This record gives sequence, C-alpha cells and structure tokens, in this order.
Amino acid sequence: MPGNKISPAKNVHFVNAKVINAGEGLPTIIPDDYLAVPLCSEAGAGPGIVQCEEFQNWFLVYRNEPSIRLRSNLMAVKITKGSTSMLPTLAPGDIVLVDRGENSNPRPGRMYLVAEPDGSTKVKRVKVDLDKVARQTRITFYSDNVAENPPEMFYLESDYEDDLNRAILGRVVWAWGDVSER
Repeated sequence: MPGNKISPAKNVHFVNAKVINAGEGLPTIIPDDYLAVPLCSEAGAGPGIVQCEEFQNWFLVYRNEPSIRLRSNLMAVKITKGSTSMLPTLAPGDIVLVDRGENSNPRPGRMYLVAEPDGSTKVKRVKVDLDKVARQTRITFYSDNVAENPPEMFYLESDYEDDLNRAILGRVVWAWGDVSER
C-alpha cells in the first residue's frame, strides 16, 4: 500500500471468514471490537529521519483497550532501527499508536509524535513555554535517554510559522514492543 495518504482508523469487517474451532470455551472474535489503524512509515526516536506522510499497511488494534476507547483519529508508527533516544521506554521496532486529535495542548511528561522544522518525525516528550528573552513560544523536545540525547529547542513563531500543529502531530496513547530482550 505504499503511496497511500494517511487516513483515519477504520472499522474492521471480516468477509467470508472461515470459522475454525480454536478451542472449547474461547470467546468468538467480534469484528466490531477492532479498528484497522494506518501503520505509518518509521519515525525516529532520536534524529528524526523519516517523514510520516504515507502509510505502509494496516495495524489491527482492540477497540476496547482503555487507552484507545473512544478514539478514532489514530495512526500507528514504528520506531526506526537504531533510534535509542527513548530507551528504556521505547526501543527500535516498537510500535506506538498516536491520537492525531490530541496535539493542541501538550502536557509535560507525555510522549508525542513531533516534527522538526524540516518535516522529519520522531517520538519525544514535549514542553511548551514562553522564552521571555526571545519573546517567542519555545517548544522543547526531550528524550528519555537524556545522557546521549540532549533536549532540542525550537520556536513556534519562527520555526513553525506560529502553527503548533506543524510541531506536534499527536499524542502517543499506546505502545507495543517485544520486551524479551530488554
């Protein structure tokens, strides 16, 4: 599906599914319990290297997960290989779900999918405050692995044309990763 524009999450409809006995007493899969979320190209959790304008495939998520429930403007993003700035929280290969509707009022400590002024994307923690000396709104992107990745600062007015939606693409609301090697 390369070249497809990112679209909102979609309802899942299983068509002509062959039902097989998965075991006595196991619940039946209910298609309405799942969302198909567009899986975006990889984004960095370190130097932002990939733009997130097109999606590769669909990622199936359980709609009734508390962190996902009542959300519909989701996209999935895979953390780029070699991106270690959000360790130990996120590792290369992890997949995060981003709510694209939550980008206008970032709260400190939460993770967001952000864009650098050049358009490259990454997952970071965000702080927005007023720089009294520069008389501009400062946006700071923080890593969890701060020893190797110092905070990055940008200005809303001069770097993002005074549009917060250009800097913050959405809030990370759920993450999946293989923890067997952590």
